[in-house]
Amino acid sequence: MQTLTEIRSLLAREGIRPRKKLGQCFLVDLNLMGKLLELANPVVNSCIFEVGAGTGSLTEELIRIAAESGSADRVVACEIDDRLFKILSSRFAGVNRLRLMHCDVLASKHAIDPAMVDVLGPEPVSLVANLPYNIATPLLAECLIMSWKSTREHYEGSNGIMVKSMTFTVQKEVADRLAVSGGRQYGPVSVLVGLLGSVTHGTVIPSSAFWPPPAVESRMIRIDFDNEAAGRLESVDVLVEVIRAFFHQRRKQASSAVKRLQNPPEKKRFLKMLECVEIDPTDRPDNISPEQYGKLANLMSRKNKP
Repeated sequence: MQTLTEIRSLLAREGIRPRKKLGQCFLVDLNLMGKLLELANPVVNSCIFEVGAGTGSLTEELIRIAAESGSADRVVACEIDDRLFKILSSRFAGVNRLRLMHCDVLASKHAIDPAMVDVLGPEPVSLVANLPYNIATPLLAECLIMSWKSTREHYEGSNGIMVKSMTFTVQKEVADRLAVSGGRQYGPVSVLVGLLGSVTHGTVIPSSAFWPPPAVESRMIRIDFDNEAAGRLESVDVLVEVIRAFFHQRRKQASSAVKRLQNPPEKKRFLKMLECVEIDPTDRPDNISPEQYGKLANLMSRKNKP
């Protein structure tokens, strides 16, 4: 692990300053980093995946865990900043257990970089990271979606990645939003987590634990992919379409969401579907549980079947 003084000196030698637009805030409280690693406890025989490796402080601990504990066989670390990637390449030159990737982990808001998917491969993945705030929500959503698809051998494009666990630091407000099932903080990612994962909240992290300090508190959180729960969902693509249709205009009533579906059923049939899953047509998206969204998506998956 690197102290604040070591990180400052390392960046100063290279003439580097943290880039705010990339959300570069380095976790410098070594005690809290230890708690993050303790919460992570990577899945046995998995690949450890780090997003936003920075100067490699967490990376070196992940390599040590992979080498000593036998809980993982390799580490894949992704860094978008070319200046920091140069530092990482120098620091970890010759480390066979580590694969460094110089790229944006997200090819778009709704897709993980295919090159990243190819490197991670089909083996179980344990994500452990101090996530940049601006990519946390879309990355978590895509990891859950791709993990669901990887459980379906018949599913087109199912040769993706299986992210068994995700342990990370993120803005406290975002961490809290992931575990809610209603209210103003509730949203599409809350539904995905509620249907496909289980959440363990970790320590709240003060802004002083980072450098440069962010304007808000952060929190450690762990999400484990739930195979059994995921097996009850017939199509994650239909689920995503449904929740986007509902939350696109979250003040509108549930009955109006049919107009925002790509291939909508007849309005009368849609209202019958809502009745079947006990959704009141006058409900707002905030008042519909993840389980109800899942049941509605399953009905929608069968809407063209007898």
